[in-house]
Amino acid sequence: MVTDIAARDRLQPSLLDRLTDDEPGNLKESPDKRVLSLSQLKASVLRDLAWLLNTTSLLEADATLHTPAGTSVVNYGLPALAGYSASSIDIPALETLIHQAIATFEPRILRSTLRVRARTAPGEMNHNALSFEIEGDLWAQPMPLRLLLQTDMDLESGHVRVVHADSRRRP
Repeated sequence: MVTDIAARDRLQPSLLDRLTDDEPGNLKESPDKRVLSLSQLKASVLRDLAWLLNTTSLLEADATLHTPAGTSVVNYGLPALAGYSASSIDIPALETLIHQAIATFEPRILRSTLRVRARTAPGEMNHNALSFEIEGDLWAQPMPLRLLLQTDMDLESGHVRVVHADSRRRP
């Protein structure tokens, strides 16, 4: 027998999505806008991670570890990386910064399951680009949902592309 998920355990849109009015002419919100499907949850997290990783934080990376502002929205994003070459970047430190940003600003990914790994195989390295694998479990009912993402970071422009790992090779 399938039981209904309690109202408090239903997948809700993010706060930003709940505050955004996509239909300002409609005074009443439809019930389907109040609850997310698992695929909508994944898409929302993917979009929000792309926003996070494409935003430049205001504080220097060192300051984030030593001040309360480091975990506030003032420091949303990553340090500016445009203009660097892959060989000049401390890869383990960048993995840590990405992990810290996701753990701080994306609470739908369970912190204890979050892993960020640089893809540093010689055939995959580029002097002006870096690639990372992000994996973790999304909070969901009745059980967590596995998430595996690939990120491609263009160091010339600073743009980060985030895609599901299985869709990376698609044109």
